[in-house]
Amino acid sequence: MYNKSMKVGIYTNIHKDKGFAVTEKLIENFSERGILCYAHDNLKGKVECAGFFSENDENGLDMMLTVGGDGTMLSISKWCAVKKIPVLGVNLGKLGFLTEAEPECFDKLAQDIVSENYTVEKRTVLCAKLDEKRFYALNEIVIARRNVSKMIMLKVDIDGAPVDMYYCDGFIACTPTGSTAYSLSAGGPVISPTANVFALTPVNSHSMHSRPIVIGDDETIGITLQARADDAMVIADGKNVCVLPEKKTIRIFKAPKRALFVRLNKNGFYERLLRKLNSWSLTPAEES
Repeated sequence: MYNKSMKVGIYTNIHKDKGFAVTEKLIENFSERGILCYAHDNLKGKVECAGFFSENDENGLDMMLTVGGDGTMLSISKWCAVKKIPVLGVNLGKLGFLTEAEPECFDKLAQDIVSENYTVEKRTVLCAKLDEKRFYALNEIVIARRNVSKMIMLKVDIDGAPVDMYYCDGFIACTPTGSTAYSLSAGGPVISPTANVFALTPVNSHSMHSRPIVIGDDETIGITLQARADDAMVIADGKNVCVLPEKKTIRIFKAPKRALFVRLNKNGFYERLLRKLNSWSLTPAEES
């Protein structure tokens, strides 16, 4: 039975929902069904709702709704993973692979939440450790060259066992969630979100035998920047987080917390995969 005291957070990309028409409609639909909507602090004075939240609050949210695209989901999902808050994305972006709902479906969306007609899917999160620093990523950790005119040499090991040496533009370690992001563009495999694996994908490796590798998510990846190379950049879900100095090793492994995604369609991954890959292949003329 639906709990009338359910509290839902709303995290909006203010650059995508200009004028906040979508956010306001979302709040209206959910509020009409007795769900308490709490918008992020960046919407104070812009929308009316039951209250506001920030990442520093102990807010007791039962679910998080994001309004934007995949990047919007990524920016709040790691915080939600720590708080064990399931996330559901409303798509205003072009790709929308992680997002679950479209703005025109708000009535059904609110009713599905009220009726508990959804499932919660657990997604693996990556942790990267360099000295005492730790960084987290839902999609991928990337080691990339800082100097665009020079390639970098990286030594990769799995649980201490050497895998290969890569003279390349960069190297991607991704989760199943991230397998449809940067790794896919670099020639990596598409992985079911239920698989307990990571994918390792070199970027433009100057070698005839460099291929993506799929490993178990209980294994630890070591990446060492070799001599005679410029420093490399460590990138977590598209954000530069630190520099990887020469001869330093970064360790990448499964984080203890998992991200929780709200899913309305149990078999939605494969339908979404086919639809998105087909749409990505269209030229602007074909789309119109």
